[in-house]
Amino acid sequence: MKKALKFDLHDNVAVALDPMKAGDHILINGEESSVVVTGDLPQGHKIAVKDIAAGETIYKYGHPIGTAACDIRAGDYAHVHNVKDPISNWKENFLYEFDPKGPAEIDDSFLLKDPPKLYGYRRRDGRVGFRNHLAVLSTAVCANKIVSDIEYKFRDVVAITNPSGCVILPNEVERVKAILLGIARNPNVGAVIFAGLGCESVEAEWFYDRVKDEKPCAFVRSQNYGSTELAYEALEKLVVSMKAELDKQEREEVSVADICLGVKCGASDWTTAVASNPSIGYASDIVVKNGGTSLLGETVGWYGGEGVLTKLSRSRETADKIIDMLMVMYDRAKSMGRSIEESNPAPGNIAGGITTLKEKALGNVKKGGTAPIEGALDFGEYPRGKGLYVVDNPGLDPISLLGLTCSGANVLLYSTGRGTPVGNPIAPAIKLTGSPDAMKLMGANMDADLTGVSLGNMTIAEGGRILFDKVVAACNGEPTIAEQLGHREYAFPLLMGAL
Repeated sequence: MKKALKFDLHDNVAVALDPMKAGDHILINGEESSVVVTGDLPQGHKIAVKDIAAGETIYKYGHPIGTAACDIRAGDYAHVHNVKDPISNWKENFLYEFDPKGPAEIDDSFLLKDPPKLYGYRRRDGRVGFRNHLAVLSTAVCANKIVSDIEYKFRDVVAITNPSGCVILPNEVERVKAILLGIARNPNVGAVIFAGLGCESVEAEWFYDRVKDEKPCAFVRSQNYGSTELAYEALEKLVVSMKAELDKQEREEVSVADICLGVKCGASDWTTAVASNPSIGYASDIVVKNGGTSLLGETVGWYGGEGVLTKLSRSRETADKIIDMLMVMYDRAKSMGRSIEESNPAPGNIAGGITTLKEKALGNVKKGGTAPIEGALDFGEYPRGKGLYVVDNPGLDPISLLGLTCSGANVLLYSTGRGTPVGNPIAPAIKLTGSPDAMKLMGANMDADLTGVSLGNMTIAEGGRILFDKVVAACNGEPTIAEQLGHREYAFPLLMGAL
């Protein structure tokens, strides 16, 4: 007997937990069924558990994820060859399910009876860092050389180079401001130096003026020194001085309420929605229920899941802003002559068992757990209180992680289905997977193995507690595997680039 998982009583497809061949009989959620497999299908892909007529809706997670392109018999393989995506014109068919009565609160079972002790660096604005980085940030591509040289000599310094700096549109100028200020203000950054040329769109001194009262801060302009060599010497002296200042700082006792958790998924497959993201959502609920903050990004991953997000929104203003964010991104794609629906699911997602954009989105939003959404943040905007927030940021892994830290995330939970090694320079990224294949291929890059959830040997609650314990350990200074291996990938989300 082969095992399959059905998420909801009303679902008409199930996920194959084992590879299946024609003639196999299947257990659905551990119980014998009358379904007989009609053809080969890979592990993690969908099998029809009842007859589905052409044009009929296909349900998974209790939600519609597609339409049958032809008659599908019980036992048939259900995938892109016989399932149509319900999202072909999202802008005219989006779901808005805001409830004026408000969303349900997180269950009290998530309250910690014996909260763990946490230790971090309390900043002047009250936020807590769980790392104490010195960041050197380039304000223009023309200053990248001296910043890169600092990174080469001082491996413990976070050095961020800049792909732009001038000859950019005003909206790009604002984006550069949001990125660099967001990084500088992150509580994991204990001190910051801005390195510029002196004639870029936003000069180093502009950033210095906005951060100097929040933490130790300085700036250099190469044009003030007569050469990049002399500018580097000045920058190096500042680095040595600030490193000594940071070394004097000590951790103090803080609490779970000081966690600002950023949640992310990448290279998704069938295990992402089955195991990894619900477990992340469970850990997120623990953080939020105990007074902390959680940030859900990847705007492009919400198309098809907007109904869930608007229903969880605390206010109509938040629900409206979520839709507005999606509209702006949708129209931006259209202005380039393309459609959002063309970008998702990606080929790797399809190979991993995800059939439609709707199916992928419903798995994506599980990372937020059950918490009410307190607000929707623009790129680089910090939350105004505690709780769950959604953040407008891109889906590409290094940009998305950077975007979460630009909104204050001081620790990251990052699930992968197909396997990815990406880390982050600002916040410890805890990598996890529920995929047996990913553990075989990229297990050395994973902090947490949740394959037991995918294979039915571990509950989502157990997976969520494992992840929460990993968050606590990382916050208390235990290096993640990405940190140990030096993974500090990042990219700037510029829309147009240089003119």
